Amino acid sequence: MEEKAAGGADSKPKPQETGAEAPELPQEQSGLAVVLGGQLIQLAAPGVQDFPLIDIITGGTPAGVLDRAKAKSSLIGSVLSRSKLTPDHVEILKLDPLRTYKAVSAAITQELFGTDG
Repeated sequence: MEEKAAGGADSKPKPQETGAEAPELPQEQSGLAVVLGGQLIQLAAPGVQDFPLIDIITGGTPAGVLDRAKAKSSLIGSVLSRSKLTPDHVEILKLDPLRTYKAVSAAITQELFGTDG
């Protein structure tokens, strides 16, 4: 009897563990995180709709320095507009636009290239 109970208990937690682990991994990888104003702010990850901008930024499409800067600025705006931000987070982002731009830019660069920049 104990073997059946142990076997039944073993088989039930495994799917629950797998089910619990599976949603956590995409959540961790599906967004960007920045720390501003002492708070961790989760942002949306670049998506398929951002591919033309990413292609310009990464050099896939020939473009000048100014065009790459415009594409990066547009990508930052796109990421921020799709992010689910609380009113408090919006206020933190508005306090220092330059610091916000730099932090989001660094997070995107980390996501795209795996390095800071």
